[in-house]
Amino acid sequence: MLSEYNIQKAGTIDQIVFDYFKLHPKVKEIQAKDLMEDFIKGGVFSKDYKDGLPLRDFLKKLEDNDSLDLFKQTKLIRKVENKYWFFVKRTKK
Repeated sequence: MLSEYNIQKAGTIDQIVFDYFKLHPKVKEIQAKDLMEDFIKGGVFSKDYKDGLPLRDFLKKLEDNDSLDLFKQTKLIRKVENKYWFFVKRTKK
């Protein structure tokens, strides 16, 4: 079970991703690690190391807790052999 802190952290990440896609309407997909600077500016993480490791660790924690659905405006894509985390802009249906 996730702590309230981690649920709030996921909500902050989701909002930052939503804002990014709103500011960059032509972008449809971005690798999660490419938003680390935005997450640091937003206070989600204190610093980046090992090319997005803090974010990857957090995403793995959410996955292990079946909580990836905390991201409302995004979805995550995983490849078979390795995990490459992406945020993908949802389209209106």
